[in-house]
Amino acid sequence: MANSSITGPQQTSIAGPQQSSIADKWVKGEDDWSGISDTRERRKIQNRRNQRIRRSRKRREMEFRDLATSESQQLASAHAISISLVSTQQRHTDSEIEAITDAIRSVNILDPESENNRMILQRFEAFVYRYYEARTPQITLLPSLSQFNFIRALLANVEVLGLSSNQMDDDAISPFNSLGSHQAEVPTTLVSRLPAGLRPTDLQCATLHHPWIDLLPVPEMRDNLFRRGLDSFDEDELCHALRGRTPGLDPGVLVWRDPWDPCGWEVTEAFVRSWGWVISGCWDLLRSTNKWRAQRGEKPLFRLPS
Repeated sequence: MANSSITGPQQTSIAGPQQSSIADKWVKGEDDWSGISDTRERRKIQNRRNQRIRRSRKRREMEFRDLATSESQQLASAHAISISLVSTQQRHTDSEIEAITDAIRSVNILDPESENNRMILQRFEAFVYRYYEARTPQITLLPSLSQFNFIRALLANVEVLGLSSNQMDDDAISPFNSLGSHQAEVPTTLVSRLPAGLRPTDLQCATLHHPWIDLLPVPEMRDNLFRRGLDSFDEDELCHALRGRTPGLDPGVLVWRDPWDPCGWEVTEAFVRSWGWVISGCWDLLRSTNKWRAQRGEKPLFRLPS
């Protein structure tokens, strides 16, 4: 977005005179007062043209101002974590925790090449590690930590799949799709080198979808979404439920090790209550969940066949 906003005026200044010259030769525009002798009519046309120029200039100024504001907010979010690194022994206030939470929430999974993403995740990791070294855990940071681990896991899977920011934008289509106008030939070598959890299923290749679903390392879960029909549920709500909303709500997924391995993932009770159909038949994920809970001394969440 920044590039388009910056290059737009430059393109106008270069192409504008040429276009005006051609228009003058072949078209009599609505702002052309040549040949009009009536002073009042000429002034009306001139005023209309000047108003249009002012509106255009004001619109460009607002676009640049909005861009600058957005970048400032992103830097401020990252800076909030940087400031918090000053002292690991000091107890953080509610406002500081809220600033850190907002910073993590601003990370955009659909823009994996974002410098803002990298900066926030790097500083948050350093921040949490300082607490770990000092043996002074902060319970209020656990939701943000869980969300951080989930975000980092998806971004790692983006890298494994070799997806760029352009391939992850809002209108992107999965590279595994083989239907419709967005046909894609996925090299056999690419699929064969992928971890088992990220290899596409037949249904995944046959259903048009956004690449974010490809990042979930549980083939049965992905197929559950396609069988239900992507139009039958809110994908944004599902993504938020998996990622977790902070503060106030439990995370949906906990990631404990390699993000492409379903045995390193754990679903929470909160997610099962709201989105139980998503994990139906995901036996590796259900067994993994019980295993991680057992390591914490908690009861199994699922009753599984022996």
